Amino acid sequence: MRLKREDSALSSVTSPTSTFSRKGARFPPVERTLRLSTGLILFTFAASHFLNHACGIFRLPAMEAVRFVLLWPWRTLLGQTLLYGSFLIHGGLGLYAIYRRRHLQIPRNELFQILLGLSIPPLVILHAVNVRLGYQLFDLPLSYPWLIYRYWELSPFVGLPRQFLLLLILWIHGCIGLRSWLRFRPWYPAWTPVLASLATLVPILAMSGIIAAGRDFDATAAQDAAFRGAFARMQTPAEAAALAKIGETLILIYLGLVGAVFAARAALDWRRRRYRAIAITYPDGARAIVPRGFSILEASRWAGTPHMSMCGGRGRCSTCRVRIGSGLAALPSPNVAEANTLAAIGAPADVRLACQLRPIEDVDVTPLLTLKRWETRMAASRPAASNEHEIVALFVDLRDSTRLADGRLPYDAFYVIDKYVGAVCKAVESQSGEVTSVAGDGVMCFFDGGGDPRAAARRAMIALRDIWIALAELSVDFEAAFDFPIRFGAGCHVGIAIVGGLESRHAIQFLGEVGNIAARLQALTKEAGCAAILSRAVIERAGLPVPALERRRVQIRSVSQEIETVAFRAKEDFTDLIGHQAS
Repeated sequence: MRLKREDSALSSVTSPTSTFSRKGARFPPVERTLRLSTGLILFTFAASHFLNHACGIFRLPAMEAVRFVLLWPWRTLLGQTLLYGSFLIHGGLGLYAIYRRRHLQIPRNELFQILLGLSIPPLVILHAVNVRLGYQLFDLPLSYPWLIYRYWELSPFVGLPRQFLLLLILWIHGCIGLRSWLRFRPWYPAWTPVLASLATLVPILAMSGIIAAGRDFDATAAQDAAFRGAFARMQTPAEAAALAKIGETLILIYLGLVGAVFAARAALDWRRRRYRAIAITYPDGARAIVPRGFSILEASRWAGTPHMSMCGGRGRCSTCRVRIGSGLAALPSPNVAEANTLAAIGAPADVRLACQLRPIEDVDVTPLLTLKRWETRMAASRPAASNEHEIVALFVDLRDSTRLADGRLPYDAFYVIDKYVGAVCKAVESQSGEVTSVAGDGVMCFFDGGGDPRAAARRAMIALRDIWIALAELSVDFEAAFDFPIRFGAGCHVGIAIVGGLESRHAIQFLGEVGNIAARLQALTKEAGCAAILSRAVIERAGLPVPALERRRVQIRSVSQEIETVAFRAKEDFTDLIGHQAS
């Protein structure tokens, strides 16, 4: 019956005569393409510029020689048109985005990015006026020796730190934007370490190159008394004052423009409030009274109501989706982005994306995915040194995780994995267990009884029971929302291991055959068609009777003796075994 409903829902999304008709839907925004393309152009220029700075490590002449190669494209008419045009368009779109926002209740990561973007133009203006306008108006040289003299010699406590600040702000702003564009590409996770290393190295090398070039300048000046004097005569005090005045004027114009944007926002808000606002009502009775034109997601943030949105409100996931109660008939048709996403998930007619839906009448909504995300808590104490003792290792793996990505939005797949890992880790931590690694959809953890092996085994089994219960509850929601019931496999074993804190890691780690055996037992659950395989030793160590279920003796590679195991297919069999133990 449910499949029938989804089929009809899919046809309602794609049918030209349905509620989700694309007729009248907006075209994909050119603004997003412009922001991305201009941002990439500016980032490319910054990267080439900073790499040129880094060449100062090999002395000032090398820095100047490489400049003719790396920066040549930007000295052409096409390069300058792209560079200055991108700067104006990218900055203008940023200000327009601030004006267009329905409210300023902005997530911290977005606020940080906006503040970085707003701080770049004043710093760029001062640099561009001294370099580009200095060349155009007063024929000052466009060379690294001159710039090193200006910042290293004339302004080491103001100009030089300001350049370093510009370098860092511009690079961080660009890397954040680049990551938000690339992070859900299939190849991105594998390349993350390389990209992160490059993102860290480039600004460090650039600043190191400037410092090395400055020292090289000092060394050359110490050997040639006329060297520093030649630069001192290149610019008169009147020329320096004129450039400073131009820079101050341009910064005042920019600040006035920013102020005008916020003033226009205030005027727009006042105008909206003069007209009848609409009420958005949530299942718990909470209401958000907002002007018309707000999206449901914007209204939730405005009112402080938690609302999931993995893609940041761009219509690229379905985690913000809501079920409409009253007011469905008065809703506008979805735009192209929303219609595509709704079609991709086979949404019924009463489900819409909160980030894209802008109601014009009162409406009742029910968010379909909650925002309650468990965050890993670090243990309060760590052992001062490693030691060898008995632990219980537990390995849990998500079944069919490769199928999860097929035909689903990346954000939705990420949401499922996130919830699954959170449920597993929460159950482990609640029993004083340690999560040592999360690799994709596999979670390795262990339990240390602190000299009481029986307590460790009991806590491990209680945690596994809680994991089973939590994932069964999640499975009901995910099967309805994503057509993906949660299935898992778990392996558990007890043995001797070296336990301690690694200097390069925040969490406790363990080293021993016990972890490998737990992982192998988990792998055997696939062959056995069961959910969990525990070694007999774990059950006996917990002081529990070995149940009369499927028992096997298995041979683990690199382990000399066979291991007696018990397989659990049904959750009830395992919970009955745990019985009266408190969680």
